[in-house]
Amino acid sequence: MALSHAISVLLDDDLLTFNRVIGVVRRRNLPISSITAGATQAPGVSRLTFIMQADEASADRLVRQIQKSFGVREAVMFPAANAVTREIALIRVRAPAGDRADLLGVVSQHEGSVVDEGPGSWIVEIAGAAARTESCIRALERFGILEIARSGSVAMRGADGSSPSPAPNNPSEAVL
Repeated sequence: MALSHAISVLLDDDLLTFNRVIGVVRRRNLPISSITAGATQAPGVSRLTFIMQADEASADRLVRQIQKSFGVREAVMFPAANAVTREIALIRVRAPAGDRADLLGVVSQHEGSVVDEGPGSWIVEIAGAAARTESCIRALERFGILEIARSGSVAMRGADGSSPSPAPNNPSEAVL
């Protein structure tokens, strides 16, 4: 049975390492629902996060293969259900003058904010779980969505201790 897994990879901050890891994922041909990359707290280290639908064995094989890639510092897999996952979406909607109050009501109901206003359109920002983003998009459809940009999910293991991370050997090491 295919479950949703989060794979978090710490890697050197260079294009060659990034291409190698993406190549490993591409060759495995597993269904990836989200992929994000960004900086970490350690200089020169990036975090790559995948959310994928696969059985435990396939996801584990992918992680072991990623760990062998040059420039990868650490790669871990954990069930997405045991993770905190968040994404950011920017949604440009039509904003006729008469619908201002309704639009603001929908945005505040979904804990979003209006980050830009222009003549006839607004850009709404929503941050949170993917379900919240989907709900906000559905609610904004009645105003007329012009454009959507979504970041993809970032994930961290939950703080409940269900997937403890090993203690670092060096305090400057980044921990997933």
